[in-house]
This record gives sequence, structure tokens and C-alpha cells, in this order.
Amino acid sequence: MSIRITMLVALVVLVFATSTGAQQPATPTEPIAIAHMFLMAWGHERWDELKTVAGEQVTVRIGDKTYTLQPGSASEVKLVFPFSGLSTARVDGAVKGVAIQVLGVKVGDNEVRGTGTLTFQEKDGGFRVVGVSTGK
Repeated sequence: MSIRITMLVALVVLVFATSTGAQQPATPTEPIAIAHMFLMAWGHERWDELKTVAGEQVTVRIGDKTYTLQPGSASEVKLVFPFSGLSTARVDGAVKGVAIQVLGVKVGDNEVRGTGTLTFQEKDGGFRVVGVSTGK
């Protein structure tokens, strides 16, 4: 009988430990996963989530104009869904960012769609998004 109680207690502890760990999303380490998380958090204005994958401020370049996105506060530049075609951008084999085939951004009433790039900075053994650019 005591073996059954011990097994039951162990099972309850295991289930509880597993369920509490699943509630907190881990920060991704792969460049594409970081880019996806950044774009989804920015687009849905989930600022706490954005802070986990972005630098203290993110420079957003749309053609020749520059805007600043500060995770944790609303910005005049917004991401427009959908985005698609994420691929790693490398220089001499080192990851420098992620290229985006279709990226939409909006400032006021003006919406721009085209190719884009997320620029990364390496920090604490991982990557943070520090720049967004689109050529149009």
C-alpha cells in the first residue's frame, strides 16, 4: 500500500513540475525562431515577449526614413501581417540577421510592403533584434 502512495505522490509531483514549466515560454536561440517571435510579438504588440528577443531599442528603416521602436512602449511604426519567407543572413559564415521576402510596415496611413531584413546583435550567447529595414 505504501508503494502505491509513494508512486502516486511522485506522479503528482512530476505532473505539477511539468505543467508549471510549460507555462513559461523559453526564449528561442535559433535565428529564424527569434525572428518569428520578434515579428509576432511586434505585430500583436506583446511588449513583454518582444523584450526577450529585441535590443533596448530597435531602429526601423523604411527607405530613407528612420524610426525607433522601443520594446515596452507603443510605436508610430507598426508591423502589418502577413510576413513570409524568413531565411538566415550570414556574413563570412556568421549570422548577422534574417532576410524576409515579404514584410509589411505601416506609419500613420502609409503602408509599405516589400523585402526586408532584421539585423541581429549577439548578446549573452544569443541574438537580439536591433534593426528592421525595408528598401521601399
